[in-house]
Amino acid sequence: MSNAPEITEAADSTRTLQVSRDFAVPVERLFAAWTDASQTCQWMGPKNVSCRIDRWDFQEGGDYVIVMLSAENKEHAAHGVFGTIDPPNRLTMSWIWQHEGEMQGVETFLDLKFTATTEGASELQLTHTMLPDGEMADAHSDGWQGALECLDAYLAE
Repeated sequence: MSNAPEITEAADSTRTLQVSRDFAVPVERLFAAWTDASQTCQWMGPKNVSCRIDRWDFQEGGDYVIVMLSAENKEHAAHGVFGTIDPPNRLTMSWIWQHEGEMQGVETFLDLKFTATTEGASELQLTHTMLPDGEMADAHSDGWQGALECLDAYLAE
């Protein structure tokens, strides 16, 4: 189950995207899918996108580089630094697109909260802040919705 994404505007005109989704797996399994590079690479990105992880120093202050490859073999890389790592409850990280375009080099932030809801089920609350405008917030909403659909399919395997 997924709740409708919500986009709000901050005083500085940046946007915050909030998405929540329920998963039929224990919270520890959901957290691991986000934090274990070999698992993250299995689902990250919307449909018809594959993933490669070029760097994954999973510790607070460690950095990462995730490269998503479109069906046309176009690379879309994001990099950042891991902030809070509180297994299996919370993960924060910066998110900076490297590819050309309006978002290139713009630092945004992810705050992921993982909650056990019932035995064997959990909820993810994803908050993506500092998106520069409504168009970018909408694009990221679509992207995260697609990625979470792929995550759900991966976890169902």
